[in-house]
Amino acid sequence: MGKKLSSIILCVALLFVPQFLVFGANQVNTIDIQAVIQEDGSMNITQNWKGRFDEGTEIYIPMKAPDYLTISNLVVSDENGSYETVDDWNINWSFEEKARKCGIHPTDSGYEICFGISEYGQNSYAIEYTLDNVVGGYSDKDGVNFRFVNDEMNTTPTDVKVEICLADGTPISDENADVWGFGFSGQVGFENGSILAYTNNPISKENHVTVLFALDKGILTPSRQKDGTFEEVKKTAFEGSDYDNIGSEGNDVSIITAMVTMLLSLVVPLGVIFWILRIKKKRAEQRLKKFSEEFGYFRDIPNDGNLNATYTLGKMFNMCEDGAILASGMLRLIQLGCLSPEETQEVGFMGKTKEMVNLRLMGNQPDKMNEYDEYLYTILEGAAGSDGILQERELERYARQNDKFLRSFLKKCDNAGTTYLSEKHCLKRWHIPAKLTDLTPSGEQELGEMMGLKRYLQDFSLIAERGVKEIPIWRELLTYAMLFGIADQVAEQMRELYPELSPQLNDYTQSMSTAYAYHYLLYRNMIHAEQQREQEKRSGGGGGFASLGGGGGFIGGGSGGGTR
Repeated sequence: MGKKLSSIILCVALLFVPQFLVFGANQVNTIDIQAVIQEDGSMNITQNWKGRFDEGTEIYIPMKAPDYLTISNLVVSDENGSYETVDDWNINWSFEEKARKCGIHPTDSGYEICFGISEYGQNSYAIEYTLDNVVGGYSDKDGVNFRFVNDEMNTTPTDVKVEICLADGTPISDENADVWGFGFSGQVGFENGSILAYTNNPISKENHVTVLFALDKGILTPSRQKDGTFEEVKKTAFEGSDYDNIGSEGNDVSIITAMVTMLLSLVVPLGVIFWILRIKKKRAEQRLKKFSEEFGYFRDIPNDGNLNATYTLGKMFNMCEDGAILASGMLRLIQLGCLSPEETQEVGFMGKTKEMVNLRLMGNQPDKMNEYDEYLYTILEGAAGSDGILQERELERYARQNDKFLRSFLKKCDNAGTTYLSEKHCLKRWHIPAKLTDLTPSGEQELGEMMGLKRYLQDFSLIAERGVKEIPIWRELLTYAMLFGIADQVAEQMRELYPELSPQLNDYTQSMSTAYAYHYLLYRNMIHAEQQREQEKRSGGGGGFASLGGGGGFIGGGSGGGTR
């Protein structure tokens, strides 16, 4: 069945996705670019291309080059050695005449770097050259907006990586530089003393890889000195981007137009990809369901009672949401008597009263609390203020101003869960999301316990075998139900099956609702604060996701290129 499905998928891809064809068309798998900046602002560039080339006579790279952007020292090589560099490149030469040769072809907007394909089949090429006067000296910064990979290429690369460093070895970092990326889906930032930009998705014709970067004054002494400021260069590049320095309505329209154009060009390949992913996801879900059914119900606390391990494993197999441990943690604090729900009434607009449930801090219980309880309780103490009462507005404000503390708590829980799974040798490979094939026999047991408990809780009222075993641990069971996001459903089933617990469950249901609501407030505002800080960082030049739009005013590359 698996081979048959794979064959069907391959046939569909070959029929509808031209860039997936493996015959009669050229493919560029990767373009890796290393750019080394000299002290005078010139740049030594090496482009490494890998792909399959089965048609055409040459590869060409158009360059949008003002008069000052002169090129020299062009060398092209492949696995068999260096090519001959000729003075007057003729694009009308035959395949044989271009073989193992390279050169420069002048154009109206600059020039093209050209070299012969030389041999059909799988090839690797290294294109080396020097560009003078790349980095400009401005009154406030030294920098440039440089296009490394063009749009409108007829042979687009699957993966692109650009690394920019200084020739003298001075590290480039967030402390002495700013960087932004345009035209591609991917990341740009600082790594190991260099600027690094890379794509997350294959490049389409509408994409390009343009990097804008600035260095503090004094690091370089650029030969090309410019009037004005680098801020003006940045402003031009930001037009049409999703960086927040430019916020006019026209820019929003440009971004939307660029995104719609790109999506329309990718609609068929994306449809095929989503279809394949959907099938793979459904098959993975079916395998997990079969595994759970074969394992059976688990009627006890799973994973040796390590709630963090259950949380980590649950996230790996899409059974727990990120941050769900906050809800379970707050519920535990209520169980331990560290938090107590309090109903209050608040007079709102037009004199209407609104019933509220706040949480009062009742103090530490060191003999009952573990380190994770204490950590979370300390966070809530900071949020509650001097009156010792947690209120919605206080939590929202605290989460936005202290999101790092909350993220630290979640990481602490994750690390504890990871340590447990590692010590138990549960995984052969660490993948997120994980697959059953990633698990060792020990890992299968741990996952089976977790899935068995969740299935047991979901089917609580349907199982004929019922005793008093659940009664002593009903609070613990609801803590896990909270982690799985099914606490209300399980509490209702318990109330029907165990009438003697009904009064306690009525009170406890309110506690669960409060814990979940307050966890949601904390988590939502933490994420908002993280996203806002990430946007501020990337807009300020600290790196992050590149912008699909923008990048105007660039030099270096241009439009078009590939093979012909």
